[in-house]
Amino acid sequence: MSNITLPACLPKMYSYDILENLKVEVHVVTNVYKIPIDNLFLMAARKNTKRGFLFVSKILGKHIPVHPLIPLLGGGALASRYASVMYQQRDFEEHCDFSKAFTNSSLMTATWEYIKSNPLPLPEKTLFIGFAETATALGHGAFSCFAQNAKYIHTTRDNILGADMVLNFAEEHSHAVDHYCYGIEREWFANDETIVLVDDEITTGKSALNFIRAIQQQYPRKKYAVLSLLDWRSKADKKKYLEVEKELQIQIHTISLLSGEIAVEGEPMTDGQQSFSYAVQKHGEPIVEKLIIKDDLGMVKNFSSLNTKSEENNIPYLHATGRFGITSQEQNDIEKAYCKVGNWLKQKRQGKNTLCLGTGEFMYIPFRIAGYMGEGVNVQSTTRSPIFPVQRENYGVQQAICFANPEDGSIVNYVYNIPPDHYDDVFIFFEREVEDNHLESLLQALAPIGVSRIYLVTCVSRNLIKPVIPHPKSIGSYSSRDVVFLLKNISGLVPELNNQIREAAIQGGRHYSEMLPVEYQPKPEYMTLFQHMLQETAEKIALAAGSVAEQIIQLKGTGIVLVSLARAGTPIGILIKRYIEEKFGISLPHYSVSIIRDKGIDENALLYIRQQHPDATLQFIDGWTGKGAITNQLINACTIFNQKYRETVEPDLAVLADPGHCVRLYGTREDFLIPSACLNSTVSGLVSRTVHVAELIDKIDFHGARFYEEWIKEDVSLLFIETIVDKYPLIAHKASQMAQKHIRDLQVPTWAGLNTIKQLQDIFHLPDINLIKPGVGETTRVLLRRVPWKILIDNKENPNLQHILLLAKDRGVAVEEFTGMSYSCCGLIKTMGGD
Repeated sequence: MSNITLPACLPKMYSYDILENLKVEVHVVTNVYKIPIDNLFLMAARKNTKRGFLFVSKILGKHIPVHPLIPLLGGGALASRYASVMYQQRDFEEHCDFSKAFTNSSLMTATWEYIKSNPLPLPEKTLFIGFAETATALGHGAFSCFAQNAKYIHTTRDNILGADMVLNFAEEHSHAVDHYCYGIEREWFANDETIVLVDDEITTGKSALNFIRAIQQQYPRKKYAVLSLLDWRSKADKKKYLEVEKELQIQIHTISLLSGEIAVEGEPMTDGQQSFSYAVQKHGEPIVEKLIIKDDLGMVKNFSSLNTKSEENNIPYLHATGRFGITSQEQNDIEKAYCKVGNWLKQKRQGKNTLCLGTGEFMYIPFRIAGYMGEGVNVQSTTRSPIFPVQRENYGVQQAICFANPEDGSIVNYVYNIPPDHYDDVFIFFEREVEDNHLESLLQALAPIGVSRIYLVTCVSRNLIKPVIPHPKSIGSYSSRDVVFLLKNISGLVPELNNQIREAAIQGGRHYSEMLPVEYQPKPEYMTLFQHMLQETAEKIALAAGSVAEQIIQLKGTGIVLVSLARAGTPIGILIKRYIEEKFGISLPHYSVSIIRDKGIDENALLYIRQQHPDATLQFIDGWTGKGAITNQLINACTIFNQKYRETVEPDLAVLADPGHCVRLYGTREDFLIPSACLNSTVSGLVSRTVHVAELIDKIDFHGARFYEEWIKEDVSLLFIETIVDKYPLIAHKASQMAQKHIRDLQVPTWAGLNTIKQLQDIFHLPDINLIKPGVGETTRVLLRRVPWKILIDNKENPNLQHILLLAKDRGVAVEEFTGMSYSCCGLIKTMGGD
């Protein structure tokens, strides 16, 4: 190839004889950072009848292996230009010499360290979109240079199942034309924020215009930008941009490192060009070793994909790629992971020269990891773009290997410019684990290059495949509009034991969740008290529920799912859902799930919720706190679930009453009677307490519960809800004010109630802290379900204790006044075999 340049410092005209009669003449108009053009690209002939030539980037790390920092500096230079053009922010321009940074090793490192340590401010919320497959890392790199207000997503050519397709468009000149945007919240597009499209090179700019039209049709806005390393649009192409701006009444800012025009002579090459082949190697086959990155790279997205053979891959995707969207904060949180994984892989290296090979769209994370693997490391990526390899000076593709894509065997992939016997080892990075037999073509293609060892690095293993949980069957008397119980109906399968037998079994070591208590119908006198207390406390409960609902919306927004803890939390979850519907006009999903002390939360229930609402924030809800056992259980359960499934479920619990000071979201800290605590199933949708018996619960089953259908005439579940909901118009304004005060005074839980419990354990010489049940709600449960020893109350005149005194009298349980407690009352369970 001839590369004719003028003798000036920055020549304007370049002529490239590519192959046969194919020639491209480049006229450079602007080169704002004065980067030598030979540092930006070489030329090659591509196997494409639509466009027969290719600018082979020396920045991207796609077709030409480069130092790991070079693609990052490419993104940094684009971010610098964007900040300068759009906001006159010139920090990078003043401190970074991009004209030399791509070739000077020490300056390269210093420039990247400055960029990483001094992210640019972004005055406006902006969505950056990288084009697959070539510009995914470039777009990610540009996005990562901003401190805040930035979001990033890249288009993909994967056919993803279970995720909403937000957008799609065609890149008509490409070898693979279709682009998709999947799985992010539509709010990312449904706004008037600036969208920045990032590609490595625009020749006509038609792909960007196609994408802008697709966005504008569904999510209209006023301002776009197109960032690229190279911009070769002709005057006619630029005129087309102006016409589209006028037609759609928008602004399109085009920003590049190098711009100009090109003239092409000749026709695209045919397939007659001879392919490159490696010489037969004398050494043996490379050693192949599999490496799996466990949980360092953060959460996964539980979507499956379908390849061109209609084969489904249900291994989750990695969230951090940006394929489903990533924010500035999420990007910052994963920086330490790149360093940790890079240092681990560094110890695996066998020699001085190492190639880290990304696969397809999966480029940015491998490049970042490679940056921590030491000296002598190059990065590049596999590609589906077919290019003619020719060993000729200054030609862009010297060597080529081709193989069947391990993730889709019907698609041919390529790796270019791997010199024979140059690398000691190769690390191939896969986002999702690949089956051994699908790797054969790639490994055979790599065998002649002369490496001693090949590492197959998997970021998401098949161990993270989540079981598909079937839809729940209806259980309980509540409408599905109010709540969906994620519980298995085990009616008739678990014996109901009286309290004496059950208490002896529990204290003998049997877990309480493996048995059901006999649920007795309350006497008329007790039901009269329930009705009276419901009328007396309805407005108070409405205010507490409204305050919690307001706090949830103000702190979490509307992209949430309510998850109540069955069964005490179920009616409270309905009250909060109803308030949000009435006040904000939003119907939030509400599920009720099982959580069991010492066994944890129902993981299948969480998996089901994630299946239905993959991007939603979960808000857990319970009725009240006692000593905080369930709060702690929720924290531990979410930690286990997140580690097991690479999720980020927050154990944030909201309750109506928090006398134990165990949570941050609460309606009140007064220990008062919530009438739903007075009764069992007849105020909780006719559902029993939850059960977990291993023989009855299969791998994809929910925890169990009994449905008391025979008590439908005695059911007051809906009466309880409607009585309180009727008070919402009276308390809405005050609830909003109370919520704002709680948010202003938001405090870390002090767990003050636990001190009371420990004192009582010492005073009454109780062998197990779980024999103490603090608070009105828990004391009620002791009297209804357990074998009580005595009841401690703070004051016999306390109006919140009327039903406690009535139940204690009915069951012949001693009541003792005990002042100085954090609670209105505590129930002490009888030690079986003792007094």
